[in-house]
Amino acid sequence: MAKDVITKDMTVAEAVKVNPDIMDILAKENIDFCCGGKHPLKEAVEAKGKDIDSFVAMLNQVEPVKESTRADAFKMSKAELVDYIIRHFHRPQLEQLDQIEMGLAKLLNVHYEHHHKELFDVYKRFMSIKADLVPHFAQEEQDDFPRFLNGEAVDFSELVAEHEAVGEKLEALHEVTNNYQVPADGCNTYHYIFKLMGEFERSLHEHIFYENSILFLMK
Repeated sequence: MAKDVITKDMTVAEAVKVNPDIMDILAKENIDFCCGGKHPLKEAVEAKGKDIDSFVAMLNQVEPVKESTRADAFKMSKAELVDYIIRHFHRPQLEQLDQIEMGLAKLLNVHYEHHHKELFDVYKRFMSIKADLVPHFAQEEQDDFPRFLNGEAVDFSELVAEHEAVGEKLEALHEVTNNYQVPADGCNTYHYIFKLMGEFERSLHEHIFYENSILFLMK
């Protein structure tokens, strides 16, 4: 059987479904594959100033990661995927949200003299994201997911809109921190918390992709 290939005529989500492990490259290039998954790959790539043919050729050279759970998600039932999302994303991300909040609060005190203006901005932006996600996760787990698994027709448009709103806030946080760059005088905690924010962003993008582009499309 011929290997499926990514083409420039696909949407971003369709390309990811051919090989989920291109998520890492898309994230590195800041190409939105979660909320922007429905957009044409050609437009998304060229918006970053890259040649679409060269980029697609490079994506097709990406070897799937052995023992990766990403490809398995496409084969899961609704119940299995919901369980996977809760265990693999909701639980760890709630812990990360708390950890980043505490870390940023510490940085505000330690680096107040030289960096309070930018840290105020980062803290407020991050807390707005957390304030959106905590009730969002709870609503999914306690209301939307159970009804969906019980066979009810669920309108996911509200959840998708919330994903898009959080995605815009994450993009703004990414930009104001210059991709989570630490100032020259930043301490180890500064480096750790900003690295954790970057990891959180990438994980949330993957999380939203599984919901928007797989789970919410299941019957």
